Amino acid sequence: MNPIVKWSNKHLSKRQLIWVLSFLVGIGSALAAQGLKWLIGTGEELVTSGHDITQANWVYLVAPIVGIWLSMAFIHYVVRDDIGHGVTKILHAISRKQGLIRAHNMWSSVIASGLTIGFGGSVGAESPIVLTGSAIGSNLGRIFRMDHRTLMILVGCGASAAIAGIFKAPLAGMLFTLEILLFNVSMSSMLPLLISTISSTVIAYTFRGQTPQFAC
Repeated sequence: MNPIVKWSNKHLSKRQLIWVLSFLVGIGSALAAQGLKWLIGTGEELVTSGHDITQANWVYLVAPIVGIWLSMAFIHYVVRDDIGHGVTKILHAISRKQGLIRAHNMWSSVIASGLTIGFGGSVGAESPIVLTGSAIGSNLGRIFRMDHRTLMILVGCGASAAIAGIFKAPLAGMLFTLEILLFNVSMSSMLPLLISTISSTVIAYTFRGQTPQFAC
């Protein structure tokens, strides 16, 4: 058994361990969101650097194709698996796989979507980062040998923290998880979700300043 797992089982109650894991899931999801933001920004800078973005340019026609090609090459030669962004994959894991999400989804969705979006592909950042956060929660829970119910909570923590981290919106992250993923969540499960979303939001504001993601 992993020494950290052995120590936590000896010194922490189950409730305390869930709180610690929800905090770690929040931090991990927030860092993944910052990584995705950085990849998108870097790709955008490469494409638009030295060009007038208000004028027609052949680069803006070719760049999305290049981004899609790079993403496909990454999936085919590096991941070698279907990464399948989207909430449907999370719901499938919850309903059919007891919340187990493959480990590569903790990073593969960030890189593939970062390449696509950064080069101008017409997709959004929400689905890949939600899958990434859920995968972080799922795999961290699996490392610590959490039961099925706790694993579901950690998957929800990852999803809510991902939304909070990418959009600086903790309430939206909570509502997304409660409405879409965890239909029968109990009041005792609310605290881990709060811990994850708040920790993720703090990281987001630390890295990207106090300005709201979408200011009025």
